[in-house]
Amino acid sequence: MPDKPLPVPDLDPYLTALAAAETPAEFSTVTNALLDAAEPLLNTVVDYLAAAAQWRRQNRGAAPGSPPKLLRDAASRIKTAVAMAADADLQILRAHYDPPPDLDALTKQARAAHDTPPAPPPPVQQPGPGGPRR
Repeated sequence: MPDKPLPVPDLDPYLTALAAAETPAEFSTVTNALLDAAEPLLNTVVDYLAAAAQWRRQNRGAAPGSPPKLLRDAASRIKTAVAMAADADLQILRAHYDPPPDLDALTKQARAAHDTPPAPPPPVQQPGPGGPRR
């Protein structure tokens, strides 16, 4: 067994950058940098929990709520939490840079287009006396 705990990452640079972020794009940059930096450690923890869930094959036929199932679920939830954070980041970006259309405005435009009679066609020019000019 190691005699020291795993090193704890220093979050100060990320928290400082987060506090300084002024736009959703800057927020996203900080969030993604943290997730990228944490991914190797989190993947290692997930791998350990998955191995612990299978220790001595106790996972075979294990009942819901049993330790092997809880360990497996914990590993899965770590992955889910990271995916949720990435999804939240993407939703923030989309809401700011690609907002959904204003349905009220589109409805008003459609009604206005429907209620307005079509413009009359332009007058057709008839050739003058003596036929068309060349």
